[in-house]
Amino acid sequence: MKNINEKEFKELTQGKVVIQFSASWCGPCKMLSKTIESHEDDLSLPFYKIDLDESADLARSLKVMAVPTLILFENGVEVKRVSGSKNINQLQDFIS
Repeated sequence: MKNINEKEFKELTQGKVVIQFSASWCGPCKMLSKTIESHEDDLSLPFYKIDLDESADLARSLKVMAVPTLILFENGVEVKRVSGSKNINQLQDFIS
């Protein structure tokens, strides 16, 4: 899963993607990242990660209040979001 910055965020969210807002100090974020990375072939959408501390303004503008938070974007619009660590079945349900 690639880490992205705010400029890449604006470009990538024009398609259909999932963005994980995360933090280096967050244990559940690390668990979620491992789950996503180990099951990337089973997920039908690309997942990208944004560090909350490095992109605080973006997180604030999207009202991200907790980490990890996953947001599904399609054509630049937020479709849905979920917070907390998830297993592969929950991730597949989220993107379906």
